[in-house]
Amino acid sequence: MLIQLCYASSRVESGNDLLQDLSDILATARSFNQAHDIYGVLYYAEGIYFQCLEGEKQQLEGLFSKISQDARHHQIQRFPDHRIEQIHFKKWSMKYVNQHGKISRLFKAIGLEKFQPHQLHAEQMSKFLRLLLKMEEARHEVQPRTGLTKRGYQNYF
Repeated sequence: MLIQLCYASSRVESGNDLLQDLSDILATARSFNQAHDIYGVLYYAEGIYFQCLEGEKQQLEGLFSKISQDARHHQIQRFPDHRIEQIHFKKWSMKYVNQHGKISRLFKAIGLEKFQPHQLHAEQMSKFLRLLLKMEEARHEVQPRTGLTKRGYQNYF
């Protein structure tokens, strides 16, 4: 049975910086998820991780058990699971959406001053997920490494 499992958690401040934590989470998730037919999206803002995962219930339960014990997360709130007929995030073993003004505006329109996914009810959660699904992946073309202004920076996320 295919389900959609979403949760929010607070980031534990540790010796690692935020970019290192996000990089580690994404690298691990993309490798694991691809091997287990799990798809999803990760969003981080204002000290809160939000992740929505899609796949077979048994696979997701095992994965969520591991996430629940991950030292980078605390105050984990799991939202009600939804049975789904198809995978919505099929293109991504783990899509990462950078902090974005469209999401901030959605939360303000809902009446929340900051990113607080745990305050969303079902209809608002659906709007949020649709917005995450529609947002384009960050596209960063590699620039040739010539001159001081073209150093070839490429964002990992």
